[in-house]
Amino acid sequence: MGRQAREHRERRKRDHQQNSRINELEEEIKRLAGGSAIISCSDDLPPDIRQSHLEDILKFESIGSGPSLFEGLQQNGVELPHPDNLDDDQAFDRVMEIMQALEEVQVVLIGFDHMTPRQVYSTLWHETLWEGCYVKKRNPEAFTIIDVSHRTSQSEIQKFFRRIAKAVALRT
Repeated sequence: MGRQAREHRERRKRDHQQNSRINELEEEIKRLAGGSAIISCSDDLPPDIRQSHLEDILKFESIGSGPSLFEGLQQNGVELPHPDNLDDDQAFDRVMEIMQALEEVQVVLIGFDHMTPRQVYSTLWHETLWEGCYVKKRNPEAFTIIDVSHRTSQSEIQKFFRRIAKAVALRT
């Protein structure tokens, strides 16, 4: 009984430390995001995976600690010419290439429905691709959503999360 009690105490201590670390990570992410971060994880997610997911988010949000999305895309072969040097078709092609390349690092762009391809590319080039670090996530099911417009409501983003979660659940 002594060994089992000791193991149980140690497991509780580890769980408490891990939960404390998860809380610290969530608070740091919220601080970096100006207090308005939406952190969505399944309740079924084991604490070690949740912790690694939050560490990935923190790396992504820690601008300057690694290459920006812009620099990471360039390092991985995506050409990013100045927006003024592109016509409408070229801007569309660049946006599609950027979205496919970001998908490889589990980043999804939203909030550009009202924009032309040239406007999207220009916004990506001047703003969005500088707002996060190029981080390869450790969990293949984790992803980051970036609102290109910075106008999508939290409820709309949460609806988007639910649609993706449902699609993922249907695939498995």
